[in-house]
Amino acid sequence: MNNRRFLLGFSIVLLIAAALTVFYIYSKRIPLNDDYTIGNTAGNLHNGGLFLELNGKVYFSNPLGNNCLYSMNPDETDLKELTMMNTRNINGAGKYLYFYMDYSKTGAPDNIKGLGRVSTYYGLYRSDLNGQNQKLLSWNRISDIQLVGNNIYYTITSGDEPGLNSIRIDGKDHKLVTTEKINPNCVENGAIYYRGVDLDYYLHRMDTLQDNMTSTILAKNVCFPIIKGEYVYYTDASNKYRLTRTNLTTQDTEVLSDVRVDFFNMNDYNIFFCTSTAGMESLRVIGLDGSNETVIAEGTFNSLNLTSRYLYFKPFGVDNVLYHVPIDGSEKWSTFLGN
Repeated sequence: MNNRRFLLGFSIVLLIAAALTVFYIYSKRIPLNDDYTIGNTAGNLHNGGLFLELNGKVYFSNPLGNNCLYSMNPDETDLKELTMMNTRNINGAGKYLYFYMDYSKTGAPDNIKGLGRVSTYYGLYRSDLNGQNQKLLSWNRISDIQLVGNNIYYTITSGDEPGLNSIRIDGKDHKLVTTEKINPNCVENGAIYYRGVDLDYYLHRMDTLQDNMTSTILAKNVCFPIIKGEYVYYTDASNKYRLTRTNLTTQDTEVLSDVRVDFFNMNDYNIFFCTSTAGMESLRVIGLDGSNETVIAEGTFNSLNLTSRYLYFKPFGVDNVLYHVPIDGSEKWSTFLGN
């Protein structure tokens, strides 16, 4: 009888241990994304990736908080600080955020706690949505980052293997995709649309679902491409950086602006752009076809980032000031307080 009780008790202990082990392993797994998942819009990433709206929250690099990562509601309530280091190129999907974080560009080192106090790391990081459990995925100087499905594509400017690299979201299977330092920000249906760097400045397509196979899409001097519907929107370097769109099926091209466009971003309804053309320095908004042009603010601006409620932008050359304006035009632009 005692032997039976011992064996029963021992079996129960083994079952509990096995269940706990399975639970622990499952809890540490990184959930897979859909193949067509992207980490942020091309427009936001072209403008530094300073804002990301995900699952009812806005994650952003707060210039009033040493450009550290914060979260808030889309209506700008419930601000929370998530990191103690400078952050940009913010991506996210599911339960995780992916971003470039740089200890060296944070404020006074004495104010840094946690990871920042024991390291001088910079590079590509993954964290939970609350900023916890930060994991360094690539210790390199990086200019651009985009999540595509279950891989992160990122451009290393200096360090190990400069060029376009990729790594799985679990930190495995690192690859040097190409030594060409291309920008992976613009993604549509699992394909990266990018401006050539080494051989030409044309628009190319890299199919991430077909072993990163590349092809030339448009033989024009394309800057900052954004795919929207059947069109690619871009600034045309061969035409004084005019805002332009080309139908990818018919190749018909329309010039949408009469001025040089330095930065632009767009949603499903409007295009927001900055111009530094002498005597016309301003932030403007137009329809997707170039109609109804309206001046939002006068001056020179950059870092145009969009959420579902606001357009955020900075005065050129001033990093610790951030402006915002409702995208529905219900209010005039004002200073974002961010605290």
